[in-house]
Amino acid sequence: MSIFRNVVLNFKNKDDVEEYLEKYQELVPTQTGIGLEDFFICRLSDTSLLTFCTIDTEENGKKIIEFADNWREENKFEITDSMVLDGKLEGYYNLRN
Repeated sequence: MSIFRNVVLNFKNKDDVEEYLEKYQELVPTQTGIGLEDFFICRLSDTSLLTFCTIDTEENGKKIIEFADNWREENKFEITDSMVLDGKLEGYYNLRN
């Protein structure tokens, strides 16, 4: 069964959010074949984002988390606060189809 990762990031200002989004939206599509199954980026406010993803295995999840942490550090984003929730995905329902 897959795992999920839910991350809320609070930024210093709106411009930092826009810069993060621009770079992140370029990065995510390049991350195929590493275990990501679904990925969502949601705007919570002018200065906050939520990302939610499902990952095929816990092992791949650890690799992806390490990569994402390093990427944020390399890009020197000014994140003022964050909250992370991880866990086992108990069910998935696609009700669109």
